[in-house]
Amino acid sequence: MLKFSRSVYRTRSQEPSRLSRSFGLALALAAAAAFPSLASAQIGAAPASISGRVTDRASSQGLGGAHVSIIGTTQGTVVRQDGSYRLTLPAGRHVLLINYVGYAPVRDTIEVAAGQSLLKDYSLETGGVMLDAAVVTGTRTSDRTVFKSPVPIDVLTPLEMQQTGHVETSQIIQMLAPSFNFPRPSIADGTDHIRPSTLRGLGPDQVLVLVNGKRRHTSALVNVNGTIGRGSTGADLNAIPSGSIERVEILRDGAAAQYGSDAIAGVINIILKSDPKTEASVELGSNYTTFDTRSTGSHRFTDGDVASVDVGTGLNFGGSGFVHLTGQYNNRGSTNRARADKRTQYFPGDRRNIDPSFLTDIHFRQGDAHVNDVAGFVNGALPSFAGGAQVYAFGGGSRRKGQGAGNWRLPNGDNTVRAIYPNGFLPLINSTINDLAGTLGLKGDALGWKYDLSGNYGHNSFRFDITNTNNATLGAASPTEFYAGTLRIGQLIGNLDLVRQVAVSAFAKPLNVAIGTEFRRDSYGIGAGEPNSYIDGGVKILDGPKMGGQPAPGAQVFSGFRPTDASDNSRTNFAGYADLETNPFEKLLVGIAGRSERYSDFGSTTTGKVSTRLEIVRGVALRGAVQSGFRAPSLGQEFFASTATNFLIVNGVATPVESRTFPVTSGPAKALGAEPLRAEKSVNRSLGLALAPLPTVSLTADLYNITIRDRIVLSGNFQGAAITTFLAGQGFPGVNGARFFTNAIDTRTKGLDLVGRYVLDMGKSGVTRFTAGYNRTKTKVTRIAKTPALLETQQAVLFDRIEQGRIEVGQPHDNVNATIDHTLNRLNVTAHTNRFGKVGFRNNATNTAFDQKFRGKWIADLSATYKLLPELRFTLGADNLFDKYPDEQIAGNSISGNLPYNGISPFGFNGRFVYARLSWGM
Repeated sequence: MLKFSRSVYRTRSQEPSRLSRSFGLALALAAAAAFPSLASAQIGAAPASISGRVTDRASSQGLGGAHVSIIGTTQGTVVRQDGSYRLTLPAGRHVLLINYVGYAPVRDTIEVAAGQSLLKDYSLETGGVMLDAAVVTGTRTSDRTVFKSPVPIDVLTPLEMQQTGHVETSQIIQMLAPSFNFPRPSIADGTDHIRPSTLRGLGPDQVLVLVNGKRRHTSALVNVNGTIGRGSTGADLNAIPSGSIERVEILRDGAAAQYGSDAIAGVINIILKSDPKTEASVELGSNYTTFDTRSTGSHRFTDGDVASVDVGTGLNFGGSGFVHLTGQYNNRGSTNRARADKRTQYFPGDRRNIDPSFLTDIHFRQGDAHVNDVAGFVNGALPSFAGGAQVYAFGGGSRRKGQGAGNWRLPNGDNTVRAIYPNGFLPLINSTINDLAGTLGLKGDALGWKYDLSGNYGHNSFRFDITNTNNATLGAASPTEFYAGTLRIGQLIGNLDLVRQVAVSAFAKPLNVAIGTEFRRDSYGIGAGEPNSYIDGGVKILDGPKMGGQPAPGAQVFSGFRPTDASDNSRTNFAGYADLETNPFEKLLVGIAGRSERYSDFGSTTTGKVSTRLEIVRGVALRGAVQSGFRAPSLGQEFFASTATNFLIVNGVATPVESRTFPVTSGPAKALGAEPLRAEKSVNRSLGLALAPLPTVSLTADLYNITIRDRIVLSGNFQGAAITTFLAGQGFPGVNGARFFTNAIDTRTKGLDLVGRYVLDMGKSGVTRFTAGYNRTKTKVTRIAKTPALLETQQAVLFDRIEQGRIEVGQPHDNVNATIDHTLNRLNVTAHTNRFGKVGFRNNATNTAFDQKFRGKWIADLSATYKLLPELRFTLGADNLFDKYPDEQIAGNSISGNLPYNGISPFGFNGRFVYARLSWGM
């Protein structure tokens, strides 16, 4: 029996538009012209191939990540990590370009006959014309490099990633990319198990993540707590094991016209390993820090133990076939920087309130959650067949178990069952996060076109189990453990990409023509928790001054999802794109791209992009782009529903508020004035300068301006007696706050990116590499929508001062990073520093005295790697070498001094981390 989601065919206006049907027809005609009859087409002569190794001339080591391309065509390949490469090409005479960042490029003319397999090795010397890595992101040509790109791109190499000492993918990227932010939220209802990341100061869901050029699904978790990225659903980068990554390409520019929704801030493309190398590494580390607990004074201690093991192996077979497997295990222990709780814990008159032995207890847990990850990834392709066609596949899965704490429940609290917890309790959120993704595709060349036909599926689920807690409305019979429900998200994609070069004149280079179409089905579901996790059991407060009053129903810290919250929702969308690039004359590159999409739940959108690059003189180029973009509302933003406890600062006191998040389509949300969500619309403008003044020096500078209309945010908490009465009438007794998602604001983001590289070859004294980057970003809210009529007395709440501050000052306005590494024979020493700019926190309009700014901090890292044997390396390192901490929160923002640090700190608050790693590879 066929079953259609109710969101697919609601109205006639949601059927595929004439534009999308016309685009699909045009695409079908183009494909038909390209492939008149694939079933009966006569494939031409068997193609030739060239294979071999690309190595460092001085050390003979393979240069994984180097690029081999055929000049004047779109054909090329990236060298695998062991230095091997293989490229299929038509018979005839060709000019090859072999290049890699920090090395002089090599050009070579070859001639091959039909069916011939040519073996050819190349060795590159350090230095050269420019520090220029080949890239595949932001372009559909094969000869694009960082320097030749019309928009800014960062390439994070395997060596750079290994030298960071981190095992989590997000932390590695943050160390190396100044425009990337990875805050460390704590006490955040599961967000501290995922820890979303951002690019250029925008939201976690405004950057698109690709794996091998294919769209990656997001996490199922919707961030509804008071952390950076509140209201968003971003991709979980840490679900991709760092040991499986060959390199990371970061496109720092809008790209919705090329890749579709979400690519407003930019694109992160993770390229998986494909080499036949076998390698393994073990890393052990801990925080060795000095911290003042304010109860026993300053002392040294260790926590946050990290143990990581990754193993990878690969195999080449059948000429062009390969497979690479990676397995990784990470265990990260929890950390705690909370201080002694000196608040009154018991009812008036209880002598324990003044007993000194009770005033040194640390009740909270502020720091990293404990997480345990197991992940495996595979990347492979079968040998070419039928004129160069090749079947490829990649994907993997991960399972993460996490445990984080909520806020301490006081013994004298209304929601504490004192018969179970006479001395209070710290509720714990336990997560089980499963992630699965896989892609299967066919690519090749036929009748002058390069084609890539693929399908991929991604799935993420987030299960909540709450322990060490109670449901106060069940009284003394309350369980202390609850299953609170599961969030699920799925993404199914099928796409076809076609690329060819067309001669336009005798004076210009060929026009690169790329067209494609895509189908995507997104799904989102909520599974209800067990009844005891959410029900109102009817028991009132059992004792104390408020005996007989109404406690909050449901498990404390995280009330379970109700059957009325449970749902299964889906939507579909069809897209078509065209992407043209050409050099009208040698020094000028011009690109034009357009994309049209039709969503079944909110309509259609069309975006466009124009980019250009002009090389004024050799080594000096101007570049720029203007583009429109969009981000479709996620299904989580449309359908998420839950009740949660938020602690809000009211007159300097952390006050628990039971808040209900309503889907915008629900009856209560509509009654409060919520409207259907619309797509965010953006315009991204960039202008840059790329310099290579010397053979070993490169410098890029890029200005950008991003305006976003109808940005989707989660409203503030609407409160008051009228709201409490309204919620009780809707079946939510004891809940005193309501909120929903809304297109409430417009924003403008302005910034500057600077990136410089320098390589110094000192002959027998070794090679030194310098890398430095600077990012300046400032976002301003330019419009706030009018509060719905029913809530007009709460205009300040729709998008309150707290949330405005989170967007405008919650992320650093400037970041600096710099790295110097020196290699001499068997020893490599790497020194790295980051300056994370100041961040800030704003309170609500009645508590502006509690606004706070946290100064910028310099963080230094140092590591040394020694090659014990040709295949065996030992690394010893320290991150945050000088044990720096962010500024502390004032007492009014820290629950009376219990939580000294704010979770917006871009470098966390764990102090010094020391690690040792043993790596083996052959």
